Amino acid sequence: MVGDRFFRHIYSACWDPEVRLREMDRDGVDVQVMSATPVLFAYERPVEHALDCARLFNDAALELCSRGKGRLKAFCQVPLQDTDAACKELSRCMRAGHLGVQIGNHIEDKNLDDPGVVSFLQHCADEGAAVLVHPWEMFGRERMPKYMMPWTVGMPAETQLSVVAMILSGAFDRLPATLRICFAHGGGSFAFLLGRLENAWHHHPVARGESEHPPSYYLNRFYADSAVFDQRSLQFLVGTMGADRVMLGSDYPFPLGEERVGSLIRQSNLPPEGKAKLLGGNAARFLGIEDAQEAGDTKPGLAAGPSPLAPEPGKLTYSSYLKVPELLELQQPQSVPPHHDELLFILVHQTYELWFKELLHDLDAVVANLQQAGAAPQSHDEVYEAARLLRRCTEITRVLVEQFTILETMLPTHFLAFRGLLEPASGFQSEQFREIEFLCGLKDEKMLRYHRPTAEAYASLKRRLEEPSLRDVFFGALQAMGKLAPAGEGATERERFEARARAVHELYKDEHHHRDWIDVCERLTEFDELVVSWRLRHIQLVERIIGIRMGTGGSTGASYLKLTLDKKFFPELWEARTLLTE
Repeated sequence: MVGDRFFRHIYSACWDPEVRLREMDRDGVDVQVMSATPVLFAYERPVEHALDCARLFNDAALELCSRGKGRLKAFCQVPLQDTDAACKELSRCMRAGHLGVQIGNHIEDKNLDDPGVVSFLQHCADEGAAVLVHPWEMFGRERMPKYMMPWTVGMPAETQLSVVAMILSGAFDRLPATLRICFAHGGGSFAFLLGRLENAWHHHPVARGESEHPPSYYLNRFYADSAVFDQRSLQFLVGTMGADRVMLGSDYPFPLGEERVGSLIRQSNLPPEGKAKLLGGNAARFLGIEDAQEAGDTKPGLAAGPSPLAPEPGKLTYSSYLKVPELLELQQPQSVPPHHDELLFILVHQTYELWFKELLHDLDAVVANLQQAGAAPQSHDEVYEAARLLRRCTEITRVLVEQFTILETMLPTHFLAFRGLLEPASGFQSEQFREIEFLCGLKDEKMLRYHRPTAEAYASLKRRLEEPSLRDVFFGALQAMGKLAPAGEGATERERFEARARAVHELYKDEHHHRDWIDVCERLTEFDELVVSWRLRHIQLVERIIGIRMGTGGSTGASYLKLTLDKKFFPELWEARTLLTE
C-alpha cells in the first residue's frame, strides 16, 4: 500500500526466507542475491529521511539473509542524492556483509554521468562493491498512462539512457576497470540499439561526446542480466555483450519476473560452457566471490567463481587480451537446430576474413615503404622491409589456399541442408577481398554497387578506388629511380604497360645492382600467383559442392568465378619474363 492506496500484490517470498529457499530448490538456484524494490530508494526525500530508510532496509536484508542457511546474500541501498552520505552508508554495509549496492539509474534529472554519482562509483570500486543499476521513475509517464507501458517501454529506455550517458560522457574512461557494474533487464534497449549509437559516433563528431573510444569498445566495462524473457533476445544479447558479460537475472519474486528462474538460459541453444557462465560463473566474478563454497554453492558440477590462479581484476590475461570469450560467441548458425557442418562453414570464412584483415594491414605497410623508397631512391631499408612484408603476405595466402581442403570435407548434401538460409551472405566475394583487389591495383568501379548495402565497406572501397594502388606506387618508385621514363601525354594504355614491363626487365638484366628490387618483384609475382591459385581452388570447391548452381547472392556461381581467373594484380611482372633472353 501507499498510504491508503493499493500499490502492488506481493506474497510471503518477500519476507519469509523458508519460502525463498523452497522456491530456489524448485528452480535449481543455489545462491540468491536480493535487493529492496527501487520504489524504496527515497531519492526525492530529504537526505536524512533517505538515509534512515536505507539503514532500515539494509539491516533488515541482512537479518533476512542470516536465516537463509548461507544461501541468501544482499545488496544495500544508499541515499544517492548526497554523495558523502551514500559513500558512508556503502562502507558501513560492506563491512556488515553486503556484497554490493543497488542504485537507480537517475536522481531526478541527473543521469549516472553526474559528477556526484561518478564519485560514488569510484568509491564502489575502491570498496570492491558490485553495483546493480535498476531503472525507476520512468520518463514520459504522461504519454504512457495505460497498459503497463512505463514498465514495458519506459524501463528499457531508461536503462539505455544510463549506459549511453556513462559511455559518451567519458565516465567509463575516468572510472577504474575494477568497477563491477551491471545494468538490469538485459541492459534495456542498449544491445539492440548499439549499432545506431556506433554509427552516430563514427559519422557525427557531436555524437562522440567526451568518450575516448567508440561505444562498442566499452562492452567489457559492464554486465547485463538475462531478464529478457525470449530466446532470440537472449541469443542477441549474448552475441552483442559476449558470454562473459551476461548473468542470470530474474526479477523474482514479482509478476514481471521469470516464472521458473534460470529456465530461459537452460533451454537456450547456448553451449554448455556458455550456460555455466550465465548461470553462475559470471555472477561469482561480478560479486567478487572467489570461492564457490563461500557463495553457498555446495552442489558438484555447478559453475564456480574464478580459479585461485585468476589474476586481479583489470589485469591483462591471455583470454582478455585476445577477447577469447567474445571470439567464441561470434559463430551464430542460421539453421535450427544448428546443422553440424554450419559451424565449420562459418569458422573457415571468419578465418578468411581475419587473414584478409592482416593482408590489408601488411599491404598498406608495403605501399608506405615503397612510397618512402621512391622519395629516397638511394635508401635500401624500405625496399628490404617491403620484401619482408610481401613474404608474409605470400605465406598467409598459401594458408588461405589450403583452407579449401578443410571445406572439402563437407558433403554437398550437408552444405545444401543450410545453404538456402544464407541468402546474400553467400555468392559474392567478401568486401575485404574486394578491398585487397583495389589496393593491389585491380580496380573496377562497377563492383562498388554490390557493396552499397554496407555503408562502411562501400566507403573503404571508394577510398581504395581513389588512392594510389600498390601497383602504382611500385612503378612510381621505379620512375623515381630513373628506371621508368614518365609516360608521354598521349601514351596509350598498351604503351604504358609495355614501358613498365621493360622497366622490370631492366632490373633483372642488372641483377648485381638491384637484388633488393628483384626480391620485391619476385614476392609480388609469387603473391599474384597464389591469389590466382586461391581463385582456382574456390572455383573447384564451388563445383564440387554445388555444381553449376547460381550463388545465393545472385551471382552465377562457378561461372562467375571463372571470369576472375585471368585477373592478375601485376601483369607487367609476368610480361617482363617474356622479354628476358638467354
